[in-house]
Amino acid sequence: MNAVVLLDQGGNVSYTNLDEITGKVVVRCTKSSDVSSIAVKLEGESRTRLMSPSGPNGERPRPQLEYHKILYKVQTVFPPPDILEVKGSKASYTLPPGQHEYPFRFKVPFNNSCSNDRSQLAGGISITGSGLEVRQPPQRHVHKTLPPTLSGFPGEAEIRYYVKATVQRNSWYKENTRTETPFTFLPLEPPRRPITGSEVYARQNHAFTSFEDGEPVRLKMKGIFGRKREPAPVPGRSEPPVISIDARLPEPALLTCNQEIPLRIVVKKLSDSTDPIYLQSLQIALVGLTKIRAHLVHRTEANSSILVSKSNMGIVVGSPNDPSGTEVAIDDRIWRGQPLPNTVAPSFEACNISRTYQLDIRVGLSYSGPTAHSLKVRKTDIPRVVVALPMRLDLDILSGIKPSEALLEAVARGRGTAGRVPPGKSAPIVDKLRTEGRMPNSGAGQAMPTSIDEAGPSRPPEPPAEAASDVLPPSYSEAPPSYEDAIATDLPPIDAPRPNYAPPAAVDDDLLGRDEKRG
Repeated sequence: MNAVVLLDQGGNVSYTNLDEITGKVVVRCTKSSDVSSIAVKLEGESRTRLMSPSGPNGERPRPQLEYHKILYKVQTVFPPPDILEVKGSKASYTLPPGQHEYPFRFKVPFNNSCSNDRSQLAGGISITGSGLEVRQPPQRHVHKTLPPTLSGFPGEAEIRYYVKATVQRNSWYKENTRTETPFTFLPLEPPRRPITGSEVYARQNHAFTSFEDGEPVRLKMKGIFGRKREPAPVPGRSEPPVISIDARLPEPALLTCNQEIPLRIVVKKLSDSTDPIYLQSLQIALVGLTKIRAHLVHRTEANSSILVSKSNMGIVVGSPNDPSGTEVAIDDRIWRGQPLPNTVAPSFEACNISRTYQLDIRVGLSYSGPTAHSLKVRKTDIPRVVVALPMRLDLDILSGIKPSEALLEAVARGRGTAGRVPPGKSAPIVDKLRTEGRMPNSGAGQAMPTSIDEAGPSRPPEPPAEAASDVLPPSYSEAPPSYEDAIATDLPPIDAPRPNYAPPAAVDDDLLGRDEKRG
């Protein structure tokens, strides 16, 4: 017996929140086989593995594995619900020889569900290339929008999504048949903040150095018979220029996957020098900072993608006669039309992995002295003072899959009410923690938040909306999600353009662990 999962949306398709993943499980039998059920699971997992530092007494570093099941949905496609209700879950069914197809349908939620997965509370043992490694239960969960598919960190971190099918056999000596099909996930972007019209910027000031005082610049020039002669000194040398250069992005600083960078580079003249300044080189790189955590071990991986790299341009910036205070914008045609690579994932924060970005701009400017523009010489004979000015901008990258108007209206109607616990009741996770003895039944020993009004006189604190016992413990750092699953349950899939997201191909990574039930 063998099985395979076939998705209806084949090819390089990126799924997003609220999408319906449909397909079928194809089971082929060469002879009659007894099965108890066929289950299909929609799963997503985030795995990290880091080496702990050496101990103070010479203890050897140990691998730390952290595993989060960020998405988990199960659907039984065989037997049908009516038959299962009559015969029960322990009944056996015989599949005749041939090919059998069972359709399935899942709807991708908004938020991760790892904090509700009980299988993570007990930890486990992972089989890696170096042997058995103990996987401790995670102590921290982040309740936010599902992160994108992430790869490219072999042996350290991965976020993967897949549809898995399991054919349960009714005999203890027959192994269950398992198969899985991975897919790429790209989250829906949150509602964007309105554009303010202002700009965020990174700035560098620079004063060019002057040539030697009292010594004219002597440029070697060839005579008519090939001999070299020196030009006469040029009196009345002006002061070297002083400039300020800005790299600017519209506020808020946002980039979009597969789209151009709305960057502006502005050079401001801060002196009355009449000597020209040349733009010699320009490099724009996108730096991705991936923070990886495995329990108490942390590490930040930095990788960069070169977007623009130009050199030996020799473009005059502005005019030598511009007065002090003049701002000149560098022609954006140099980097216009260069979109972000399709391997760039949007910014996200998961339980054990997060991704932020910086834009690194390096501008090369040159100053050739007061004689360069007054003598007709070759550019290669002109001495230059070249400087590279680096600038960095913190920014966020969005997926480019915009929410529908119906979704935004539903969020606006439900904002402030979704996720609240009715009076007299507590959240389900709080009841679960109380039952397990990990949360006290009273509010003793817990400090209540105090609101401070800096603008007005002091006021007595308002009574809290919830009892102190309903406050989640610090181990669950649940930030308000961008969307609520309860709001979008009945909304249709998002009909919006999808960017081409193609992360590095994921492979079976033995170092990250593989349990006995993984396909």
